[in-house]
Amino acid sequence: MHWADVVASRVGDDQVISTAISPSGEIHVGNMREVLTGEMVFRAVRRAGKNARFYYEADDMDPLRKVPAGIDPSFSKYIGVPLYKTPSPDGKHTSWSNQFIDPFVETLDLVGAKPEFLYTHELYEKGLFNDLIRVALEKRKLIGEILKEVSGKEIQGDYFPLNVICEKCGRIDKTMVESYEWPDVSYRCNACSYEGNRDARNGASKLPWRVEWPAKWVILGVTIEPFGKDHAAAGGSYDTGKRIAKEVFGVEPPFPVVYEWIHLKGMGAMHSSKGILIRAIDMVKMVPPEVLRFFIAKNNPERHLEIDTGRGLISLVNEYDQYERIYFGKEDASDREKKEDFRRMYELSQREGIPSSMPVQVPYNHIINLVQIKKNKDEIVQALKWSGYDLSGDHSSLDGRIRAARFWLENFAPPEFITKIADTPPKIDVDEIQKSFLTQLLDRFTENMTPDDVNRLIHDACADTLKDHKKCFTLLYNIFLGQDTGPRVGFLLTSLDRDFVRNRLSNYTK
Repeated sequence: MHWADVVASRVGDDQVISTAISPSGEIHVGNMREVLTGEMVFRAVRRAGKNARFYYEADDMDPLRKVPAGIDPSFSKYIGVPLYKTPSPDGKHTSWSNQFIDPFVETLDLVGAKPEFLYTHELYEKGLFNDLIRVALEKRKLIGEILKEVSGKEIQGDYFPLNVICEKCGRIDKTMVESYEWPDVSYRCNACSYEGNRDARNGASKLPWRVEWPAKWVILGVTIEPFGKDHAAAGGSYDTGKRIAKEVFGVEPPFPVVYEWIHLKGMGAMHSSKGILIRAIDMVKMVPPEVLRFFIAKNNPERHLEIDTGRGLISLVNEYDQYERIYFGKEDASDREKKEDFRRMYELSQREGIPSSMPVQVPYNHIINLVQIKKNKDEIVQALKWSGYDLSGDHSSLDGRIRAARFWLENFAPPEFITKIADTPPKIDVDEIQKSFLTQLLDRFTENMTPDDVNRLIHDACADTLKDHKKCFTLLYNIFLGQDTGPRVGFLLTSLDRDFVRNRLSNYTK
């Protein structure tokens, strides 16, 4: 059974799934694991015949804690100010938070995730937190005891679990409540030394994270929540949150779905503040959205994942294609007992409904070559027809892959995948054995050959002549690219016009 269906089987009839993010910097592909985990659980719950809602919250009441790499350091003057009140670094958005949330909303649409999107500052301003703030103040001693017992956090003096937005400097991270007479609170700001009284309701104040999180469970009625392993650590915010939920607010905590981080190959865990990331919006432009969904769907949430934007990305697309062939009965699963799991992973990989028939499939390596060699889609389609591909089905998947391959090549592809055909035949000294090898290729290279056909032809001709496959492939790379290495030759040659290939080879067989 798929992990999302396992979660659905363990909960009751009416469910509310919730995920959230603090939009303090670029929202990266690692953040996609949380929202797609939640979205797949949402689908699984509804598939099980149960009612479900799915929320995604932008925690934009959080203060700006650090200016991320790549942003003007002068923005450090806004540290401590709520994100929704901080100007956008690019000057094009209504706030700091919106600069990073807006492309993420676009990303969610591209991957087919449609949660009910909420802004935490609006929940505060609408008064939805008011009663819970009052309860938190009334039960502040109990909250302090829970925090100390569970997390080991030392509570100094008379603890008030509330941060007021300073009316003088606008910071929320340095204010200390000293007393209250609901709804007014007396506070002191340790950043600017201002002291005053303020009505704590309707967005003038914010609960600290460990109290705010269970308060949101109350407001939204959350029953299932995916979250990262840091929150799930012993003494972490889920451990304190579930006790505060029960003992302070009188509700049951949500069913936890804990996920592991996604790392960037060779660089470790992604961090917006350090600039180690791939933006979520860039990821869904460089790889078809259904493939990104597949990456999440096929791995249990607790499994560590690694993003490889080079050869690993191509392998991921090819693996998705294999699952698609298995789903439509075009290929047998290597493990028949897992066939239904493979089918379920494919279903959850789709942005919306399942295609009525298998989409046109072309190896991604081949598309990567074609988009560099051909001017437009018409020329790409013509080249595929020359290679014998059946293009009678739905082209929407093919269109998406052409766009994704172009974006990847322009922004992320390693040099080894960049293909530039030599304009004129390079000057190469070819001996008689090499000529014999090239002559066999020239004689047998025909129309409608697939990349695999070409590779077999090269191996056979090489075995008959040079008897050194590395030398054979190096020779071909030099002839067509003017360099010693390149993409898979079978894909390269079938990407080119057949007459061009024959004419180029003939220059070296005379």
